[in-house]
Amino acid sequence: MISLVLALVPPAIFAAVNHIDKYLVTKYFRSGGVGALMIFSSVIGVFIALGILMIHPEVLQINASTALAITANGTLYVLAILPYLYALQRDDVSNVIPLFQLTPVFSFLLEWVVLGTLISQTQLTAGIIIVLSAFTLSSDMLERGGARIKTHSLKLMATSSFLFATNALMFKVFAIETPFWTTSFYEYVGFASVALMLFTFVRPYRQEFLSVFHVNKKRVLGLNAINEIVNIVGKITFNAVSLMMPVTLVWIVGGFQPVFVFVYGMVLTALLPRIVREDVRPVVVVRKMVIISIMTIAAIFMG
Repeated sequence: MISLVLALVPPAIFAAVNHIDKYLVTKYFRSGGVGALMIFSSVIGVFIALGILMIHPEVLQINASTALAITANGTLYVLAILPYLYALQRDDVSNVIPLFQLTPVFSFLLEWVVLGTLISQTQLTAGIIIVLSAFTLSSDMLERGGARIKTHSLKLMATSSFLFATNALMFKVFAIETPFWTTSFYEYVGFASVALMLFTFVRPYRQEFLSVFHVNKKRVLGLNAINEIVNIVGKITFNAVSLMMPVTLVWIVGGFQPVFVFVYGMVLTALLPRIVREDVRPVVVVRKMVIISIMTIAAIFMG
């Protein structure tokens, strides 16, 4: 049960990041500057890596092939953000985030193939309920008598989910043999590498980055810095929890991320309607509350 509670921390953190991401892509990057946000998101790896190096200089005591492999895995995490941002740019947060529940499906398959890890029938059943509930949360089911999920967002989020699942599994594989902070250090080196490659070789992204940086320098830097710090805390917490329990279960508990997104959205809509505006019609709120209740009960059985 303690592990289950700890596993709820990352989705609670990432839900806050989702709302900030949505605000950034619609307020400052609405002209198509997803590339600029990608560079902002990955450059934070430089500062995190330097911070880890200062506290744990022993991270450099690792063979080059392992360091390169972990760095490559870090690039997967950043690349997974790209299709997510494109989906978020075109759709509502409450419709996009539930589609992340494809991740435990990919995670289960990958963890079974790579590590031979199995979960109990009860946990699997509860996980399926959470995944299906998350998909229902992103559709019009129980509201219009049918289910409608936007295929464009589904394709983008399926790609993002697969990359996130692969990154999480490989982190666990590396962390089994390599110290946690050493693995984390080279992952963030991978973050920094993506920022350098995007800025150097992708001209439209570079132009978007320089344009946004020039026009909205203080606001973009400040808000994005806060967002990336929160995201990094969530990422480190997720990695730590994934070492305590199967990655698939961590991702399944991540099914509560849409719940947190919904709660945050309701609160922010009431307090800051000019910044966040969620659908608060009674029929929509009741539908989401019913689904959230089902997810909660399933998670209790899973734990």
